[in-house]
Parts: sequence; structure tokens; C-alpha cells
Amino acid sequence: MNDLARFGAGIALGWIAVAMAMGPARAQEAPAAPVRFERVLWCSDGAGAALAARSGYTAVQLGRGADPAPLRALGLGYYLDQPIGKGQLELRDDDWRPVAEAYARTRDPAGLLRPGCLAGPGALTAAAAAAAAEATRVRGDGLRFVALADEASATRHDAPLDTCRCEACLAAFRTFITARCGDLGNVNQVLGTQFARLEDVVPPTTDPIRRRELGERLLPADLRAFALLREFTDQQFAAAVHTIAAAVRAAVPGVPVGLTGTSAPGAYGGGDAARLLPQLTLVEPYDIGGAVDLARSFAARGAHRYATLLPPGPSALAGLPLADWVRAQAAAMACRGLAGAVVWNDGTVAAGGALTPFGIAVQQAFTRLGPALDACAGATVEADGVWLVESQASVRAWWMLDSAADGMTWIRRLASYEAANSSSQAARSSWIALLRDLGLQPHFVGTADLPERLLRERPRCLVLPATLALGDRQAQAILAYVQNGGTVLADHSTGLYDDDLLRREHGALDGLFGIRARSLAWDDLLVRNGASTARSRGLPLAELGLRGDLAEPRDGGDAHVEATVGRGRAVYLNAPVLAYQRQRLDEQLVEPARELRRAVRAVLQRAGVEPPCEVRGEALPTCLERVRLRLRDGRTVLAIRLNALAAPGLLQRLGADGPRSIVVELPVVRTLGHLGGERIGTGTRFELKLDPSAALFLEVLE
Repeated sequence: MNDLARFGAGIALGWIAVAMAMGPARAQEAPAAPVRFERVLWCSDGAGAALAARSGYTAVQLGRGADPAPLRALGLGYYLDQPIGKGQLELRDDDWRPVAEAYARTRDPAGLLRPGCLAGPGALTAAAAAAAAEATRVRGDGLRFVALADEASATRHDAPLDTCRCEACLAAFRTFITARCGDLGNVNQVLGTQFARLEDVVPPTTDPIRRRELGERLLPADLRAFALLREFTDQQFAAAVHTIAAAVRAAVPGVPVGLTGTSAPGAYGGGDAARLLPQLTLVEPYDIGGAVDLARSFAARGAHRYATLLPPGPSALAGLPLADWVRAQAAAMACRGLAGAVVWNDGTVAAGGALTPFGIAVQQAFTRLGPALDACAGATVEADGVWLVESQASVRAWWMLDSAADGMTWIRRLASYEAANSSSQAARSSWIALLRDLGLQPHFVGTADLPERLLRERPRCLVLPATLALGDRQAQAILAYVQNGGTVLADHSTGLYDDDLLRREHGALDGLFGIRARSLAWDDLLVRNGASTARSRGLPLAELGLRGDLAEPRDGGDAHVEATVGRGRAVYLNAPVLAYQRQRLDEQLVEPARELRRAVRAVLQRAGVEPPCEVRGEALPTCLERVRLRLRDGRTVLAIRLNALAAPGLLQRLGADGPRSIVVELPVVRTLGHLGGERIGTGTRFELKLDPSAALFLEVLE
């Protein structure tokens, strides 16, 4: 071992102990704030770096073992990409595929061994040492951040499979399950096993749990064995990432360290956002299933957040000019306070030495929106008093329910399929879109932290998005919050399981909402695979057979069940909010979307939740996002944009005649100016122009 490697090993060993003592939830020291919006080009070779320098990019990626000196000579910054390479935090397909294919063929648990498992003797220590040594080798003014891995996962890109069952992982699981369940008798009861000795305990795979629990008339009764193995994997994966990250932070203090290509939480893969993200000071989430907003809420204080920018497929533009699409993407990045964007890749932005149409569009967007991007880089998005509860237990439960019809093919529910067919992802995305369409920016809070947070802070409204699983402690905290004047708003299926996924006979909060009857039958839950299965017109029910003390009677059940408890209020919509993301910009589905907005707006207004401003424009849809940003230098900016990238054809029609006239109405008198530009005036009502493919950035001047 050379001196540099010894240095890295010493850092790693010291920080492993520190990470274990700190625990997974403690936030990290904030890195230095970004000084500008980083325009990063991912390059396949050295020629790409020269292209990046010529085309106005500020940084490129630097692979393991590469020399940063040529990049410095070109005036480019760089980020260290995968300092330990692939095969550990991100598995290679050639290593993973044989494991998955063998299990699909044989169903033999003995083969469920994770390639590159970090639980083996010395493996994690060696990985942390190697990462720290590599970061030390390339440290300097040009180092923008360290990406430990891209699309990191406990499996392969969140693929569902019960790895790992190596001896080290089984020993660690026995320690975990004993701490959770106590003696062997309780372990066997929870796992549904009959082991005679603790040292023989192995967790059941997903297959026997599915055979036992699925296919009955009622919802699955006991998913504890499934949930505990998933929780163990989430903990194990997060601990490995945190240990390596801690070693790297010690080697390059002040440099953001984390992961790129993070996805939405899933049952498999270790992507429990509330557990994984708080110790990361760098995160580049994919825009999937609310992952961008989870990163903003859960990443460490001052973490640098990036976005990936890829060229759209030929059919994705739906008539919208490519330049407008890219500009709208860049405007959204500025509105989110991102530190930068990683453009994928040099092969898409140039060909034959000349910029492609995509490369030209990116260059133009970064130039045109450059002042706003630079000013807003690292800005704080100010939340509007609405908390969304994030429940990893519910993610696991919904995966099981969604996959019920898959039979033995459940292992093919890959991340791309889940993105379009996950009830938990659809619910999260739809609530975010719904609240934004009402002019609000919500904040996520994890269930583990919820009771303590509710003691210290008081949101105006607490939203439970498809929170199928909820612990007794969390339920008690929510009850106390409402009794003391809070408002809780739920969509459906709330608390049917505890946080270990043992089914209850009644929802954990049924008494709070005034629900006096409900059905646990499969056929009465009208939500599956990220969509509503109801056939009724308008805003349908999510659950049949549900009855409340004070509610709106419908055929088959009650909607909008509400109760006054103490000084607060509880509202249970019994509506499939998870369908909203697909309805909101579809002209054929406007009525249920409008009805849902009306119902939620009424609840929020009674709770005292109001948007920072009202925005109106002739023939503009209800998708005008409003964001209050606190810039790095303390200035306040109100950003306004059309949140319609999911429907580029709509953006094309709205922008066909150029900028649209809008009226911005503030609740109190303010003096506004264009960010970095001229003063607009003082008042509460302002007539302005909005480019449908860009954004307005209004600085509050006083």
C-alpha cells in the first residue's frame, strides 16, 4: 500500500466509527455555497473536454485514475465520478444479469448473492479508503463535487430481488432481526418460520410470502417478513453509502459528496430517501416519482442539487420546438435553486466537430437564462406550510399490492416499469403537482422524524399521500397535532397497516377522521398500479364500503369525510389523487382534476394556507407554478412558470403567439423588479408578460 492509500485507509477507518456513532439521520456540515450555476458536460473522451470548453460549459466529469491537469489547463472544473468504479455501489449488468436469470429459472435462494457485496470482511473499509484516496489525488480548486456512484442501488437499478444471502449478510440480518423482535420465538412468529436455533435463521424470500398472502378475498394480512428484509437492506445500503461518503468528506473538506442518478423510493434497491439522503451533500435525482422534491427536503443542509439534461426522444416534443423544450427545462432548474446541470453527453451535443440541434439549444438556453441560473444557484425554496408525509413502509406495501397480478414475473418489475405503474410514485407525484397547481411548494417529512418534528414545528396542513402504512407512534402524534389546532388531509387507505406491515382491522386514524365503517376487500380498493380502476365519471371513490359520520354520500361509499377534533380538523377525501398527474393537463379529463383542486383548495384555505401570489391569464391552464426563493445573498425572488413540461404540445400551443399577458396579485404591497434588471413598481397588482417556455423572476426590492 502506498502512502496515499494508507492516508485514505486511515481516514476511512476513523470515519467509519464516526458514521456508526452518528447514526443515519444526522445532517452533515453544509458545503460551500455554489458561486454560479455549473454547466457540466459528461464527456466520453478527452476531445469532449475541449468541446466543453469551446461551448461554454464550466465543468466535465473526471473518471477514476484520470488526470485533472488537462482540464485545469482548459479552464474547466470537474467532478470526480465513481471514485471506486462500478461493481460495488452500482452493479454492472454483466455481473447482475446471471444472478437474476438463474433465480428466475430455478427459484433457488442459495444463488441470491449480490455481486460486489460490501458486507464481507474488510470490503467496506477498503472501498471507503479507495474513495478517500482518489478524492485526495484530484482535490483542488477545480473539484466541484464527488459522485460516489451513478444510479447506485442495493440491487441493479432497483430491480426486485432478495439479495444478498452471503454469510456476512445473513449474520448481519440475524443481529438486526434479534434487535427488532427479541427472542427466537418472536423471530419465528414474525418471519413465519420454525427455526430451532438463532444461528440457523434465514429470511424468507418474496416468493413464499406472496404465495401465502396474495390471492385471498381480503388485503394481505401479514407482510412483516417482507417488510423487515426490505428495511434491513435499506439500512445496510445507506450505512455503506454514508461510510464511504464520510471518508471522502474528511479527505476533501467542504466539497459536496453524494450520488448522481438517484431514483424515487422503491421496495428494493435501498432507496429510502429519508434514510439515505440526509448524509449526502450532493445529489442529482432523476425527475421520477417526486425524487427531485424528496432530494430538496431530505438532503443535508446546503447540499448541492443537480439535474440531468438529456435530449428528448423524437416523439416527446409533440410539436414543441426543441429550443423551447430545453429553455423550459433550464427555467425549471432555476426555479428549483439547483446548483447545476449535467448534460448527457458530448455525443448528443456535437457531431463531426459541430454542435447538434440539441447542443445549440442547450447553449442558447444557458446563455439566455444564464443570469437567472447563476443568481438562483443554491437558493432555498421557501415552503408554504404544507408537509407531505413520506412513508417507506407504504412504498413497500404498495409494491406488494401493485405486483399482485404479476405472479412469478414480479422480478421483472424494473425501475422503468415502476415509474409508470407504481401507486406510491404516482401518489407522491400527483400531490406535488396538485399543490403546485394551487400555487404552493410542499415540504416532505419522513415518518421516523414526524413525531418529534410535530412537537417542535407546526405546519398549517399535514398531507398523508396514499399512506397505506403508519405506525402507532406516528398516529398518536398526528392526533395530538390535530387536537392542538392542526389540519390533516388524506386521500385514501390511510394506516391500514402498521409500520411493520401487519394489517389492522381499522385504519390507524379512522377515529380521527370519523370513519365508522370500511372494507378490507381487494375488490373494494379501486387503486392499483398507479391508477384508478373506478369507472365512474367525475372524481371517483378510491375505496368502496367506506362510511363516515360527516361525509358526502356516493354510490358504494362516502367521499370527503371530515371531522373537527379539539381545535383542529381532519379531512379524508376517499379519492384517487394518484391519478391527478395524468389528468391535470389532459383536456379530456379536466373535470375530475378541477373537482379535486376545488376540494383541496377549500381545505387549505380553512387551514390558513395561501399561495404567495395569485396569477391569472386569459386561456391559461391551472398549472402556473409559483416559487419563493431565498437567494444566497439574502434576496427574495418570486419565480413564476408554466409547469407543463409533461404536455409539450400544450406548451407549443400556448407559446405560438409569443409571451402571454398575466396579472400577478400579491397579498400585501410590495416593490418588485425583474431579477438583475429594471424596477417594475410598487403595489399589489402587476400586469406582466410570461414566456410559456421560460419563467418570470421577480425580485422583492424592499
